Amino acid sequence: MRLFSGDRLLIATHNAGKLAEMAALLAPFGISCVGAAELGLPEPEETESTFLGNARIKAHAAAKATGLPALADDSGIEVDALGGAPGVYTADWAQTATGRDFGLAMARTWAELETVSAPLPRHARFRSTLVLAWPDGHDEVFEGKVEGSVVWPMRGQQGHGYDPMFVPDGYVITFSEMGPALKNQISHRADAFRKLVACFGERVRRISTGSPFEAAMGYSRAVIKGPWCFVSGVTGYDYTTMVMPEDVAAQAHNCFGTIESVLTEAGFSMSDVVRVQYTVTDARLLDDLVPVLGSALGAIRPAATMVIAGLIRPEMKVEIEVTAFKG
Repeated sequence: MRLFSGDRLLIATHNAGKLAEMAALLAPFGISCVGAAELGLPEPEETESTFLGNARIKAHAAAKATGLPALADDSGIEVDALGGAPGVYTADWAQTATGRDFGLAMARTWAELETVSAPLPRHARFRSTLVLAWPDGHDEVFEGKVEGSVVWPMRGQQGHGYDPMFVPDGYVITFSEMGPALKNQISHRADAFRKLVACFGERVRRISTGSPFEAAMGYSRAVIKGPWCFVSGVTGYDYTTMVMPEDVAAQAHNCFGTIESVLTEAGFSMSDVVRVQYTVTDARLLDDLVPVLGSALGAIRPAATMVIAGLIRPEMKVEIEVTAFKG
């Protein structure tokens, strides 16, 4: 695999939403992004019948035109009851005489499902193919997907494309109802991106949960360097809502939920944890904590440290940090 060694990458898209999503995924690697529209590049005609074929067209056209490595994504939604449509033609279903209208495309999708009386739930998946191309014609390919179902009416104000009608498996909200931090952990593009990161070699990578504490205090939730992942102190907040339960066991449960999510985004798992530190505000809380700690890490048996100390907010009763290693 060829490594990408630069710090600036051309994203071969004119879609502002897709550019923002890719820039957010690349930011932890210290890579800044520029879009094809910003450089005045034309949109090449996508003449292939596969995601891979069209992603290659876009990536190589941009790399050849600018002399820069270029990353292109071709993605779409496949609805099982429609035989996988719209699939590679997802953007075409949104095309109108005045531009793309995904509201119209989603309405058409649901109308066609109603026409064939498709049973509920109406299973679907998003697919993404990433192609990283160099000006000399070399490329690397990475594919990802996320399973789910389509719903109606559309829900949510965030995201782009078909996000307002897609609910990923394991969730009850659409991509458009999620904050970008959560979507960027579980999306089809994130799945492909986790494979792409092998191209970035041993550079430091940083992950955020979107917590306001990280922005205010200038730290990352996790730092990845080679086979090591360091997850900084996690408190009991649900970082998607910033709600903190009062019960210390519920706080610890939230801590481990965040830790597992961050490790997954980093390409690690709970079984890779080799060290854990618990900071508890009162030793009398240990009786309530022990069952949660044993359930989360009992079979893994990492090296552990227990500290009794105050935390920065009175509602915080426990903080947990871990170190993971993939040998």
